Amino acid sequence: MKLLSIIVPVYNVEKYLSKCLDSLLAQDIPVSDYEIIIVNDGSTDGSLVIAESYCQTNSNIRVISQSNKGLGGARNTGIRSSEGKYLFFVDSDDTIQKNTLKPLLECMESKKPEVLRFNHEAVDEDGKIIPKTKNATKNTVFSEKIVDGETFLSEYLGWACYVWAFMFDASFIKSNALFFEENLYIEDVEWIIRLMPKVKRVCSLNLLVYYYLQRIGSITQSVQTEKRNKLLHDGLFVLSKLNLLSKETQNRKTKLWAEGMISISLMWILDFLSNETSAKRKTVINGFKNDGILPLTAYHFTNKQLLNVLLINLSPDLYCYLRKK
Repeated sequence: MKLLSIIVPVYNVEKYLSKCLDSLLAQDIPVSDYEIIIVNDGSTDGSLVIAESYCQTNSNIRVISQSNKGLGGARNTGIRSSEGKYLFFVDSDDTIQKNTLKPLLECMESKKPEVLRFNHEAVDEDGKIIPKTKNATKNTVFSEKIVDGETFLSEYLGWACYVWAFMFDASFIKSNALFFEENLYIEDVEWIIRLMPKVKRVCSLNLLVYYYLQRIGSITQSVQTEKRNKLLHDGLFVLSKLNLLSKETQNRKTKLWAEGMISISLMWILDFLSNETSAKRKTVINGFKNDGILPLTAYHFTNKQLLNVLLINLSPDLYCYLRKK
């Protein structure tokens, strides 16, 4: 049995894939201890050729090809095919720090968490670190203390629901059938809020491991109409899941976190709506009111976020007007 399975979904990333794979190979653990599973999710560029070339020269890399199922569907294929004791999801345009897998695995082996969180930085196309905003760091706490998932969610996580910022116990993921929604944008948030209430042991290691590339043309940066409509649809779906969590949880702090995450998500959705027709905005905003999402609740927010919440509660239409580009 392998100690670790690294799952890398790949879709049209020929420009970035080699750099990603090189970073996964530049590690301080034996090659025999870990596998890299590249899931080619229907790429139409040269990504598959690059993936297969790495497979031919590295015994711990294997490639699985499938028709396009989206990031979540590719991760699911990787989970089902994995042989490792632990799981690590890496997006194919991102990289990890050299020689960081060993301390992560040592922590997993010694502390026995079901989930281990580590640190990350956003970088631009030139590899330069993009400074974190107060919004990104407020309410984020790194602690090696073992806590349950709901405590972690409400007191330690902050708003960074990125699946690649964690290492997972594979048997926990598989025994709880924690698979991703397929063909869903923003699948990380939906998965994290399903995962954490089931977790009994989670901790953090304040070690910089992951470099997340913020690039023009990524899903969340896209301005194409079709993708914008899909993002809006999926954003509303995730919002409904957060709303359900806030209503069903018996944990007061989890409820507050969920309400705060709803507010963060709704600001983003209203930014999208600001460039839509007034009729479409009205329909969506009325839905928020009918579902009890409005008025919003502020939780551990910056002053700017507090002002946004106040403005949205006063008039979502005015907020959209002021955000219109």
